[in-house]
Amino acid sequence: MSLHGAFEIGRSALMTSQLAMRIAGNNMANAVTPGYARRTVHLSAMQGWGGVGQGVAFSAARREIDMALQARFRDAISREASASVDQRFLGAIESLQNELGDTDLSSSLSEFFNAFSELANTPSDTALRSLIVEHGATLSGGINDLRSQYHDLGNEIVSSIESAVEQVNSLLNQIAELNEQIVSEGGADDSVLMDERDVLITELSQFMDVSTVQQDSGMADVFVGSVPLVLGNEARGVEVQIENGTHGLAEASIRVQADGSALPVSTGLLGGLLRQRSETVIPAIETLETFARELIWQVNRLHSQGQGLSGYESITSGIAVEDLETPLNQLLDYPISNGSFSIHLRDPDTGQVVDTWTIDVDGSEMSMNELFQAITLGTDSTVIATATTDGRLHLEAPAGLEIMFSEDSAGVLAALEMNTFFSGSTAGDISVSEFMRANSNLIASGSDTVEGSAGAALAIAGLRESVIEALGDQSLTAFWTGAVGSLAVQTSSATGAYGAAAMVRDGLSAQVQSVSGVSIDEESINLLTYERQYQAAARYLEVLDETVQTLLSMV
Repeated sequence: MSLHGAFEIGRSALMTSQLAMRIAGNNMANAVTPGYARRTVHLSAMQGWGGVGQGVAFSAARREIDMALQARFRDAISREASASVDQRFLGAIESLQNELGDTDLSSSLSEFFNAFSELANTPSDTALRSLIVEHGATLSGGINDLRSQYHDLGNEIVSSIESAVEQVNSLLNQIAELNEQIVSEGGADDSVLMDERDVLITELSQFMDVSTVQQDSGMADVFVGSVPLVLGNEARGVEVQIENGTHGLAEASIRVQADGSALPVSTGLLGGLLRQRSETVIPAIETLETFARELIWQVNRLHSQGQGLSGYESITSGIAVEDLETPLNQLLDYPISNGSFSIHLRDPDTGQVVDTWTIDVDGSEMSMNELFQAITLGTDSTVIATATTDGRLHLEAPAGLEIMFSEDSAGVLAALEMNTFFSGSTAGDISVSEFMRANSNLIASGSDTVEGSAGAALAIAGLRESVIEALGDQSLTAFWTGAVGSLAVQTSSATGAYGAAAMVRDGLSAQVQSVSGVSIDEESINLLTYERQYQAAARYLEVLDETVQTLLSMV
């Protein structure tokens, strides 16, 4: 080996040691830099002739990245974000119901039925009647408020989706720009750009379940399922499409901006938000609507056939129909069936019923015109029945008498809101009837036109435990209590799932750090090793120099 070759060995050792110390120092400097992947020094021996080496060569400073582990970590981030949305909205529904508070729906329902139970004991107590109106207003108001709050929660989901889509598009554009820079660097160190890109892709995984495909050029394509969102330096973008949905709630769907195709987002914030709309908010609204609808119908069916302390000099149905000739069952929220109901005329001075008529009802075909004609004919025109200009049934009693009703097997009175306690047909419009608010003596307590009886009040109070077929053979109380209990179980499960997802994410984060993270202790040891290597190379060159000087002095 020539002296020149020997000096080259020493020079290569000095140069590589300097570069290795620089890399170790850079690792230590970025030990807490988010997204920084440590670099490891890779050296190779330079081959010579006859088994004698030519020194050391610097091969690469590699980013320590486990792509499979990183993919699992991003998937865990998506699942944790999705679980956090589940916990957030299930908890919000539970908080809105406030079943552990003093103003919950269960308490209001119980107080409402208790008031009718007390009225059955003393039907003539006017104070109790006023209390029933108050309890009814509290119950219906609570249902209104809960329905409105559910609607607000649905709107919050749509707003959150729109905000998330804006952030996603910003991230996609930045990723595409970094792809372009990585390719255009032309041999410069692009590892910093790759770190930045990985940070952005990891942040993107909070919003949706993304996967990446690394290209030989250094670019990374980003996919959701099999749908590409970033191809090289092109960001295809996402957009939210808003449509009118059920129960007055806007329905959002996520699509690819470039071609309008559907984006199959299943996890992440966006996946969680989409799922919570369909799996939590909509079912909660439907449960409340079912409860409110049956509460209105069951109470009104019983109340419309009962009698209060006074009757009506005139009464107008709360429901108006658009077409007086169309069968009522095609227009009403509640169906009527084949049957009949009775109209009574009562003398308010004596309390005696002076006349009674039974009106037959053809539930399948009867129109509003046919109904008031049947009443007119059935009562020998004693009771004046007309249809108002806005399509309501109006009944007028003869002077000095009052109208009362009973035995409505067709359900026509309740369906048209005549002598009913509640008005409305949904959780959003349920309220106490204007007639009851104006005159609590109209609240039905008796039955069968027997003065002082309490049949209607007892029947309404009995709805607390009465089995209702439309509620799956449950009572109103059991149905709502069951729905609240089911939600509590879901919320508890979501809290557990969120905790488990966070633990998985933490575990994978630790594994990623063990591969890509910087250990100060390890880098300190590496730095000392490279320093000793540099010192040894310097000493080696010093010895060579002394040898050369000795040889020159001998000449």
